[in-house]
Amino acid sequence: VGVDLNLDQVKAWLKPRLGKEATIAKAKGILKNFLIEPFVPHKQTEEFYVCIYAAREGDYVLFHHQGGVDVGDVDAKAQKLLVRVDGKLSESDIKNLLLVHVPLDKKDILASFIFGLFNLYEDLYFTYLEINPLVVTADGVYVLDLAAKIDATADYICKVKWGDVEFPPPFGREAYPEEAYIADLDAKSGASLKLTILNPSGRIWTMVAGGGASVVYSDTICDLGGVNELANYGEYSGAPSEQQTYDYAKTILSLMTREKHPEGKGQTGR
Repeated sequence: VGVDLNLDQVKAWLKPRLGKEATIAKAKGILKNFLIEPFVPHKQTEEFYVCIYAAREGDYVLFHHQGGVDVGDVDAKAQKLLVRVDGKLSESDIKNLLLVHVPLDKKDILASFIFGLFNLYEDLYFTYLEINPLVVTADGVYVLDLAAKIDATADYICKVKWGDVEFPPPFGREAYPEEAYIADLDAKSGASLKLTILNPSGRIWTMVAGGGASVVYSDTICDLGGVNELANYGEYSGAPSEQQTYDYAKTILSLMTREKHPEGKGQTGR
């Protein structure tokens, strides 16, 4: 991370990194995208942490009065509030249960911000929304770093609100046009059509009807030692039409037969 740089310094910082391979944990990928944002001068005491995430019993709101890169184990340190399914969050709950260690002069603005953030989280079908640090100065509230996940299955509800949102592949895995094609079929269908390419050179390809069955098949392949040869994950369910099933099968067979393997390839399905 480069901090408090002018334009020439930003260019110099980017030059040795842009287009270069990087390793995060075990994933390797090319660095293509960088964020350049205005620098916000502030004190360490003005940094806070807030996170909202979905669970079976409802949505949890976490808050810690010390944010930033050294926040540590927030699950153990943060104040936590559960908003149960069909429950409501109020600013008074936020003040009394989450902002217990916040200076009095910042409680109102933080409570108002978190309340609005939670409403946005619900309205746009987020499943995870984390801000660290959230900075509050005399000039206002600043979101300096944010991580978020939205529920892709809510696309038919939030299409207008989301706009042309893209679901990029995780770091280390390139996007394939075939995945985009199946995703487009899925969006236009009342059925479920899913495809993720894991290893285009793999020997084992699956075409499984049913979300639960597809997980069982993939897990079994991995348990039997085929994890390095598993080429794809996907499923078709919800009674797709004959044409949709044909297009789905044709896509998988096209991928499967694109590369030759000296030991041959196999397909499993039900």
